[in-house]
Amino acid sequence: MLSAATALFLELGYGRTTLDMVSQRAKTGKSALYNRYQNKESLFNAVVQRSIQTMFEHMASIDMSADCRSRLRSVGLQLIEGILHPRCVALMRITAAEAQNFPELAKLAYDVSFEGSVRYVVTALEGTKLPTDQDINEIARRFVEVAVQPLSFQAAFGLSPDLLRERSTSNVDDALALLEATGRLTF
Repeated sequence: MLSAATALFLELGYGRTTLDMVSQRAKTGKSALYNRYQNKESLFNAVVQRSIQTMFEHMASIDMSADCRSRLRSVGLQLIEGILHPRCVALMRITAAEAQNFPELAKLAYDVSFEGSVRYVVTALEGTKLPTDQDINEIARRFVEVAVQPLSFQAAFGLSPDLLRERSTSNVDDALALLEATGRLTF
């Protein structure tokens, strides 16, 4: 059901997709669909959640034997590659387009994506001796805000993924330089 719903949302957008269409595409009875998802919003929520989770499942494992800078650079570039995937960009656009009608859903999608990115960066930072008693989560948040989010927003507004990939290394390096310059990390 989720695969059929994802395909329809990507093809038609949220507004033109109906639960009846999803039921037909999934070749399942309407009652089975309605028993699982009360409405289109809950189905779309499940699609967004699964898509974000899938993005994180495809991330490579972190080489914890590498130095902190190398780990963060690798993680940053992987996160950027994930958000530039056409499916991810399409779902960002659909979610943004429906934000006025479903603000809670848009916020949830943003939070799940952002917090998943932060958790991935926290994993890369584990075992790193911090120069101050800074919260590792705050350091990871700032890294995502500087390295990943600008490219995510630019992708959602239609900038070329190839151009954004070209910018990705400098975005990640800028984030690393900022964390070092502000005393949050030492390399």
